[in-house]
Formats: sequence, structure tokens, C-alpha cells
Amino acid sequence: MKVGVVVFSKNEALNISEVLDGIIAQVGVEQVCVVDASSTDQTPEIVRGKGVALYNDPGTGKGGAIRWAFDHLDYDYLILMDSDCSHQPQEIPRFLEKIRQDESVDMVIGSRFLGGSDEFDGNFIDLVRKLGNKLSVGFINLRWNVRCTDIQNGFRAVRVKTMRELNLTEDSFAIEQEMVMKCLINKKNIQEIPSYELQRKHGQPHLKTGEGLGRFIWSLFFHATFGFKLRVAKDH
Repeated sequence: MKVGVVVFSKNEALNISEVLDGIIAQVGVEQVCVVDASSTDQTPEIVRGKGVALYNDPGTGKGGAIRWAFDHLDYDYLILMDSDCSHQPQEIPRFLEKIRQDESVDMVIGSRFLGGSDEFDGNFIDLVRKLGNKLSVGFINLRWNVRCTDIQNGFRAVRVKTMRELNLTEDSFAIEQEMVMKCLINKKNIQEIPSYELQRKHGQPHLKTGEGLGRFIWSLFFHATFGFKLRVAKDH
């Protein structure tokens, strides 16, 4: 089983060094890569200075970057992480343990509702994000008769072959819930583990809650209603 860790970045020069140091300490530099959204700060230079492989994403959004990683990176499993210090590298061994225990697992999500989150207990916007996630989870659990607790956390491990087969289409952050819904549609094996999310360490988040809300809602209802029509594997 070949496992890699892919970090998604955009102008994270203040955070990326600490993130990469933590990941390298867990898995070694050879298993780490960064997919960058044309950063205009020192992010690329810092990544190269760590000896970590650096790739440019298509420039269509986080969803596009994730789909690029699935299509181009040669791993059996990928652990997906953000570059803002909210995901804790010391939790990586728990993802590895889960997928190594059972190679039929298609996705392992780090659940903030099982592990906790600093970002859900801050200001009013954080409360809105928490409520929105819970409503989405409730809808999906009702629709497919499952017991998920977190569908939007980007900290997850995925079987690359499965992700390629799902014909993912989202370019936005909504790809994370699309991945869950299409796995459920296709009866794929989703597991959860507790994960504690920290506050972003430096800088401002790239996803604005109000701007992304409409896309999340559209994605939720579109894929829940018409997702069965999209179960066509890509050619590789």
C-alpha cells in the first residue's frame, strides 16, 4: 500500500513551514507533496526549501486542486490536509492505522464532532459554519440511512482508485461533501475517526462563509438528487 500526504496551499507562507515540518516528522519527506494555487507570497520557495515536491493546481478552486491530485499523483491512498495549521500532523498515524487495518476502506474522515474544533466555538460566523455542517450531515444521514457526523472536514484519507471512479465534478470546497455523497451512492466504505481542529494560526481563511453557502447548498441537493447519473468512471 503506497500512501502519500498532499497539502493544499494558497499564500500560506506564515503557516506552511510548520505544517510541513510536522508532516515530515510523521511520514518522511518522500511521501509529502504540496499542490499550490499559484501563491504570490513565499509559499513555493518555502516548500522547495523543505525538499517537498511542489505542483501547481489548475486554478479553478480547492475542488479542482483535489481532483488534480487524484488524477496525477501515484499513490494508493492519499491523506488530504490544509496548510493553515488547523489539521494536526500528529493525527496522521491514526488515519494510517485505520486504512491498514482494512484495505476495503475507501475514505476515512477526521470528524470534528467526535474530536472537537476550535473553529466551531468562536464568533457568529463559526457558529453558522457549525450549524450548516450539522444540517448537511442530518440531510445525508436521512437520505442514505447512515450515521455520519462530519462530511465537510478536509482532513481525510482516501483510496485514490475509488475517487477516480466517482467522476467528481466540484471545483469549490463543496467537493468534500460531494465525495461523501458519491461514496454513499456507490456503496463505498466510509469510516470516521475523532480529529481535533485548531484555529488557523496566521492569516485569513480563503473560504468566506457567505460566499460559499450557496454552492454548498446547491451541491448538496444536486448530488443527492441526480448523483446516480454521474456514476461513470473516468478513463485512466
